[in-house]
Parts: sequence; structure tokens; C-alpha cells
Amino acid sequence: MKTIWLAILALALPCEQVFAWGQEGHSIVAELAEHRLDQPTLEKIRLLLKIEIPSATHDARVSLGSIASWADDYRAEHDETRNWHFVNIPFERGTYDPQVDCKADPKFGDCIINAIERNRVLLADCTRMPAERAQALKFLVHLIGDIHQPLHDTDRNDHGGNDVVVTFFGKSVKLHAAWDTEIIMHSVFAWGAYVTRLETTWFPGRDVTSLDGGSPTDWALEAHQLARETAYVIPDGGALEMNYYTAAQPVVDRQLAVAGMRLAKFLKDTFKPTTACP
Repeated sequence: MKTIWLAILALALPCEQVFAWGQEGHSIVAELAEHRLDQPTLEKIRLLLKIEIPSATHDARVSLGSIASWADDYRAEHDETRNWHFVNIPFERGTYDPQVDCKADPKFGDCIINAIERNRVLLADCTRMPAERAQALKFLVHLIGDIHQPLHDTDRNDHGGNDVVVTFFGKSVKLHAAWDTEIIMHSVFAWGAYVTRLETTWFPGRDVTSLDGGSPTDWALEAHQLARETAYVIPDGGALEMNYYTAAQPVVDRQLAVAGMRLAKFLKDTFKPTTACP
């Protein structure tokens, strides 16, 4: 990856990884999506990113990974976007009630499902300033990653697992952090190598034609069910060892892979009607 993108990626590291896939997870999702974008969509993304990265040349390879964690930094100084990164669907209910689960907080915003739709509309609106559309793009790259992390769509009166302390192969961590980063990094240390592993072992021979569709609500409910079936199946004593990892790691693989597919389709569909945009 070119030096300029690595530098930007370093600046984009999230301040509080407990609130999202870690930087590695977001980079994996973004890179998988980029592999699946067509040239017209990539060109439109390049044009918008030039607004954010003036030193980048028009022909520079676009890297969605370089903006994938931007929304975490933005949230650190903009409390009104804090709730945009998750939706608290109660563990016991298993259904989404927008009036309750996505109720707007006057200080912290509503929820990830509404935030994705708002930014989709903004990105597709050619009457908006390019800088506004570029910001919407950065939010979408991040939030579509977030919504596939099962603990971003589930609450057991524990802030999505942030109040649950476990040990992961002897290391004391919050359950949410285990799913953000620890399971990913236990498998493959470098996120680029993780992308390669998914591209060479997860995708080949798998029928994925039915996996790249759906709505943000569908994605949230799907991830919520995975949290109930896997993330919260914690052994007595809270020690997450090989049995837990063996069950969780395929779920993490699947969620990162389908998030990349869905992000790519979402961006292609959103950019299609924007041919008149400057």
C-alpha cells in the first residue's frame, strides 16, 4: 500500500476501540469491499477522497482502508454521533423496535440503522457539497463494518459486552474488545494477511449470491442472533479458551466477509445515480 495511504491510516486509528471493530477489522472490511468495486464506482470514490486528501493524485490507488476508522476519531469530538455506531436490541427480545431501540437522544443521536440511511441519502445527493458527501462516504465505510459486529446490535444491560470482563487465552479483556480485536489478531496478526486468508479460503467455492443483499435492519438482526448464539455463550468463570475461539472465529470470518461484500454493493448502488455529480 502506498506510503501516503499508510500515513493517513495511522492518523485514522480509533481512540476507543471498545466501541467498534478494531482498526484491523475495519481495514479488513474496507479492503474486501474495495476488491469488489467496479471502476466507475472507484473513480467516484477517488474524486471524493481527493477533497479529503488534497495531496493524493487522481491516479493514486484508492484505499477505503485509509478512511475506515475515521468515524471513531470524529465521534471522540462529536458526541452527537456517539449512538450512530450501534443499536441496542435487547438480548431477550430478538426483534427490532425502532421507536425504542433507535430513539434519538438529544445529546448522543439515534442509532446505526438510521445513521446508515441518512448518510446514504446524503452521499447520493448531488446538490450537497462534495465535502459533505465525502464525509457521508467515510461514515458509511465505517458504520457498515460496525453493524456486522454482533455486540454492536445486542444489549444485555452490559453496554454490548463492555461491562463483561473475561480472559482471552489468559489475557483480561472486555467481551466487546475480544470480538473487536482479540479474535481477529489471534488468527492472523496482520490485517492484510487476514484479507488474503478470507479471499483464498473463505470465498472460493462458496455460494455468496444471497449474502450481499438485505437492509441495515436485516444485518443488525442477523448479527444480533449471532451474539445470542455465540458471543454470549461464555464458559463459567469467563475463560475464553480454544473451545470458545473455535466457535467464534468462523463467525468473525463470516461477518467480516459479508460486511465487505455488502459494503461494496451498497456503495455501487448508492453511486449509480450520481453521474451528474461534480
